[in-house]
Amino acid sequence: MTSSKPGKPKPTKLGAETLTPDEQRRQFIEAAREAGASEDEAEFDAALKKIAKAKPPPANGQ
Repeated sequence: MTSSKPGKPKPTKLGAETLTPDEQRRQFIEAAREAGASEDEAEFDAALKKIAKAKPPPANGQ
């Protein structure tokens, strides 16, 4: 017989825990903050402009 501890989710493949959507959200936000992410829309737009530049239209009009 195996004993199980109530209250703690059973690990799934590769030892990952099963999390509720609220726990997943909290961990995602925590990881994003640790990575230096910002919730400021202006900072997001500035970062996006650095990596996603539109290609200029072709010189011959095609």
